[in-house]
Amino acid sequence: MALSDINTKPTQEMADEATQGLEWREEFGRGGTEVGVARARDIKNRANLSIRTVKRMYSYLSRHEVDKEGQGFYSGDEGYPSAGRIAWALWGGDPGFAWTKRKIAEIEKEEKFDNMKNKEIRTIDVQDLELRMDGDNPTVVGYGAVFNSMSNDLGGFREYIAPEAFEGRLEDDVRFLVNHDANLVLARTTNNTLRLSVDEKGLRYEADMPNTSTARDLMELLKNGTISQSSFAFTVEDDSWEMKDGMNVRTINKVSRLYDVSSVTYPAYNAASSSVALRSMEEWQEKEEAKKLEENLAKEKEEGIKEEKDLMKRSLAEMRLKVLKNKY
Repeated sequence: MALSDINTKPTQEMADEATQGLEWREEFGRGGTEVGVARARDIKNRANLSIRTVKRMYSYLSRHEVDKEGQGFYSGDEGYPSAGRIAWALWGGDPGFAWTKRKIAEIEKEEKFDNMKNKEIRTIDVQDLELRMDGDNPTVVGYGAVFNSMSNDLGGFREYIAPEAFEGRLEDDVRFLVNHDANLVLARTTNNTLRLSVDEKGLRYEADMPNTSTARDLMELLKNGTISQSSFAFTVEDDSWEMKDGMNVRTINKVSRLYDVSSVTYPAYNAASSSVALRSMEEWQEKEEAKKLEENLAKEKEEGIKEEKDLMKRSLAEMRLKVLKNKY
């Protein structure tokens, strides 16, 4: 399901609340704003609301739930219906609040899925790999990403990771996996079996291995060098592009979400893992072409103005000569 497939038609209970709110406001001359009135009309008519409107409704109702504690909110109170009660009704009341909670959960699920479609994977050869065998819980220590190191050709471009790329991401719910397989999870940041840090070299991880067959197999394969690469899965918030030595070069300035670090059998530098970056590159190239076109147009305009000025100067010079000839 896409965001556009979410049913955003208000329920009849919401419509009844909005109708009541409009009637109260007409009768008592208080409660809500023009925005609330407009919202109530949409709800009363059970018009399909935009995703943005649903989010605004949820935000409003969440902030104003405290109005229930005020005098006149409930039937039987002095001053009922209070301005707060009328405004609450205009936004769909309790049925509207319950409805927006359900819709927000659906929206967040779809937005998360949409974000997952932008997930990228990058792989490096394991550097400074350390296998600690202290006690009963062996620990794998290594780097999931290395800063300021040019990648291989990723299909028309190369890539750097900026040292600031993982700021704010070390608190994400990150897993340590084998081959990015969610069924082969070995450690996790939320229970401190996976610990992430950033140093001058890159994104460093320490993963405590559980007493499972998958962990034991991985440890053995790491020891004998059969597996020699690390990888991480992520989405990008900010990147920049430049042309360097005839090659398109991307710099990942900011990672928006870090999903996992993994020990991998095969590198993930393929078309599938680079498709998001390729879209970003195409957008950059289009902007660069548009920029060049704009610069060329500006240059042509400037040259045209210069030619017109030169022509005017020549015309004026010719006119002066004619005047002088006629004079003498």
